[in-house]
Amino acid sequence: MRRVLTWLGVIAAIPLLLVGALWLGQERMIFLPDDRVIAASPGWTRETLRAPDGTDLAFLAAEGSPARPVILHFHGNGGNAADRADLGDVLRNLGFGVVLAEYRGYGGNAGRPGEAAIAADAAAYLAWVQARFSGRRLILWGESLGTAVVTRLAEGRGDIAAVVLESPFTSIADIARGMYPLVPTDHLLRHRFESLPRVAGLRAPLLVIATEEDRITPAAHARLMAEAGRGRLLLLPGGAHPAVLNDASGQGLRAVLDFLATIPRN
Repeated sequence: MRRVLTWLGVIAAIPLLLVGALWLGQERMIFLPDDRVIAASPGWTRETLRAPDGTDLAFLAAEGSPARPVILHFHGNGGNAADRADLGDVLRNLGFGVVLAEYRGYGGNAGRPGEAAIAADAAAYLAWVQARFSGRRLILWGESLGTAVVTRLAEGRGDIAAVVLESPFTSIADIARGMYPLVPTDHLLRHRFESLPRVAGLRAPLLVIATEEDRITPAAHARLMAEAGRGRLLLLPGGAHPAVLNDASGQGLRAVLDFLATIPRN
């Protein structure tokens, strides 16, 4: 009997351990900063802006053709902006202006990432792009975690030409609920990134692209986001995450380029 009670105690403790881990370590689960300092490379300049709280944020930018729109890109929770330069090269070689935004705590930037701080930083990036590329149409592209950043940034705005959401999720709470169904994650999260209620407020044409077997942000999230945002949905075969960045076939990138081709140049 003592052994049975011991095992019951262990089993009962597991949810409590998960609760403690989620409460204390959620930043480490949500944000995986790569602090390698990003640097200029052929075709790219290293720029810096000052966030509302005084933090200096370095990022990468390419001018492109004055006749083409500018893409402001927010990457996922891993790596840094420089890891998206190959994708950016394709876009800038087609004439797009490209800004690869970098988060605080990533790419050698000071500060600690968090939902509120990233939202404020994103607004600062938007203001910088609009000042630097005045008169050019603006496309917002979010990848994984960046889809929540973009959805919040674009909500209700009439000055965005198009939005691309690559491997989106409806909220961090929904992702956590799927991973830990027995844990009350709704009450533990400090960074919620609620995108589903916001995507309905988008006023720009929307493309949602994901993979059918994505185990990080399941395809069901993409379906819900596309439906709520009245957008175009493309589900690619396989489980690549993010859907475009890690799609060896190139099908995802071609689909995005086809979508962007429907956006007036300026």
